[in-house]
Formats: sequence, structure tokens, C-alpha cells
Amino acid sequence: MLAVAAVLATALLMFLFREPPRRFDWRETYDEASRQPYGTFVIYELLQGLFPGEQVELLKDSLSGVLPGERGPANYVFVGQALYMDSLDLRALLGFVEAGNLAFISSKTIPYDLMFHLYYEECDDIYWEDYNILYDTAVLLNFDHPELHQDTGYLFEYVSRKAAAPYSWSYIEPFYFCDKEEGLAPVGMMNDSLANFARVRYGQGFFYLHTTPIAFSNIQLLEEKGLEYANRAFSHLQPGTIYWDRYSRAPEWMGRRMNNRNNYLANRELSKESPLQYILGQPPLAWAWYMLLALGLLFLIFRAKRKQRIIPVLDPNANTSLAFLSTIGRLYFIQNNHKKLALQQMKLFRSFLRERYFIQSRDLDDAFMARLAHKSEIPKETIEKIILLYKNIRNSSFVSDNTLIEFHRILDGFYKNCK
Repeated sequence: MLAVAAVLATALLMFLFREPPRRFDWRETYDEASRQPYGTFVIYELLQGLFPGEQVELLKDSLSGVLPGERGPANYVFVGQALYMDSLDLRALLGFVEAGNLAFISSKTIPYDLMFHLYYEECDDIYWEDYNILYDTAVLLNFDHPELHQDTGYLFEYVSRKAAAPYSWSYIEPFYFCDKEEGLAPVGMMNDSLANFARVRYGQGFFYLHTTPIAFSNIQLLEEKGLEYANRAFSHLQPGTIYWDRYSRAPEWMGRRMNNRNNYLANRELSKESPLQYILGQPPLAWAWYMLLALGLLFLIFRAKRKQRIIPVLDPNANTSLAFLSTIGRLYFIQNNHKKLALQQMKLFRSFLRERYFIQSRDLDDAFMARLAHKSEIPKETIEKIILLYKNIRNSSFVSDNTLIEFHRILDGFYKNCK
């Protein structure tokens, strides 16, 4: 009986003090203190020993006043889904790089107000529209430089709950690399054709833009190939202090919403308390604030009732764009510069397509013409004639009156008949 009791007691103790099953957090936090699959504990520790004698500083607050503007050389490193910087942070980062330092940004989306300074729309009026997305379970990454290039490449697979799953891999569209000397230049590729790593000079320093931060997560660095890729990617850093930014980290959905060209000034919740929050947090100040609002409202109501003036009728705003274009056109016509006038008409035509059909392309190829024909319901033959005539004019040194008239006639027909 005593032996049975001892066995039962032992079993009870083993049950109570058994080790719970290990659970993983599969969210992409990119937290440098997290040992979960998509934390960055491993790469953060590796950076600690990248440059012996140098330190890695963790930025937990605004970049303004922390990043040095002149002292260097140094490196700024960001790894996360998206980053948000206000105007002061942006100014601090730009001044940091302009002084000869280096910024390494690995994110799935990039702020438009940063790219406003790095990308100058030199690619035939193609506006910056953020990174594009490729949906797949795995991609093959590699480097362009011969000393970093690996013959078989580096395979990265997205794993969620121990199984491969589709993932949104960000990359930079090829038509943004039209000026590799002064603008963006590819450094690394995805699937041998899509750029996921680029460099751009700013002042005396460089920005390195990397679109696949998942490559630096803990789970990817478990493999030797993943460690090799990370070492080669961060070999672009220069010896000096490394500033690891955790303050600017934001979710991808928030980043893409803010980084849109038409909405990049969208607000987000700031880490510091605003003056209004402080006022409303103090009861006496809050009562004074509400009384001030109430008195202001009463003043507006009674003043508007007693002294409201007759609202004048305003003339509608005149559209001077057509008059300006007419003046420029007459100037080119008087100068007998038919080629420049035709090229100006083509530029306005492409601007019309971008605003009405959201179509822009550096190469006026068959895919562009087919897409335009589908959206405008204009026969593809007519569009092909426009493109052919434009290319002939662009490559010619002399444009006759008849050619200019024909080009104007076919463009005018497009405007009148497009849907």
C-alpha cells in the first residue's frame, strides 16, 4: 500500500512540474530582444562583434538629437516591416548620411518623404510609388558584386507554424534604375531579375535600401546559408559605431498607408505626450479648456447672428493651363521648332494617361499598348500609330509641318473618342 502511494505521489509531482509544450510567436516583430522565429536577436548579436572596438547603440527615442551630424564614420541600421519618421527624424537621418555616414534600411515599404530626397523622378517622369510585391512561398536572393555573388544563390522560404506559406516579398521595379550613376543602383537581386537591394548616394554618404527584412530574422539565420547572406549584406557597412533603430519601427499596413504618394502625411500616434493630452489630463486645466471652447462657440453664434454680412458671389477659378500651353505652343510654332512642340504634346499625352487611367511605363512596349487599348477602348492600331509616329519624331532631326499636323490629328482623335 505504501509503495502504491509513493508511485502515485511521484506521478502527481511529475504531472505538476512537467515542462509545458514550447510555443512560438510567428509574428514579424523584428525585435532585437526576441528569440522567436521572426525576432532579430541573432543578427543584433552578430552586429555587436562586426567591428571590434566599436559599439552598437540602441535608439529607443527620436532620431533628432541622437544621430551625429558631423562625427563619423558611423552606420544607421533599421530592420523591420516598415518605418515611420517625422520631419525632425527625417532631417536628422539625411544630415547624418550627408556628412559621410551610411544608412542601411531593410523594410518591406519605404517612406515617400524619404524617397522624395533620394529619387528625383529622373526616369522619364515616372513617379515613385513604393516597393512592389511578389507573392510566393520562397525566393532566391543573390548579390551583383562578383566578390559577393554566390553561384547557387540563397534560398529563403517563409515558414508559419512550421509549414511553408505564401508571403508578400517586396522588390523595386526595374524602371526606377534608369540612372545608375546618380540615382538608384541595384546591389542585390531576387529571382535573378527583381532588385531587392539598392544603393543611392546622398551627399558624402550612401543609403542602402533592402526590401526583404525577413532574411535577417532568427529563423532564417539558423541555416549556414542564411548566416552567409547576412554577413555579405552587412559587409557594406563601414567601420564605426552602429545605431540600431527600434524607435521608428511600424507595422507594414501602417507603413504602406502612410508611404503612399498621396497620403504620406498621414498621422500616427507619437510616443511623446502632446500638449493637449497634458492639459486634458489635469482637471483644472481641462475645465478651463472646455470653458474657453464654450465661450468661443457662444461668441461665434451671437456675432454671426447679428453681424453676418452678405456673402459675395465669387467668379469661378479660371483654368489658365490651356492658355499657358497655347502660349508655349505658339512660341514653338513661331520658332519653327516642330519637334519640340510634338514632344511637348507627347508629354501631355502621357500625363493624361497617368491621371485618367493610372498607366505609366518607361518602355512604350506591346504590353503598355494592349493595356491602354483595353482601358480606353481605342483600337490598338490607333495607339500603335501614335507610338510609332512619336518614336519617328523623337529620333528625327527635322519634323515637317505635315508630320506635326498628322501627330496632332491622331492625338486629338484619341482625346475625343477615349472612354
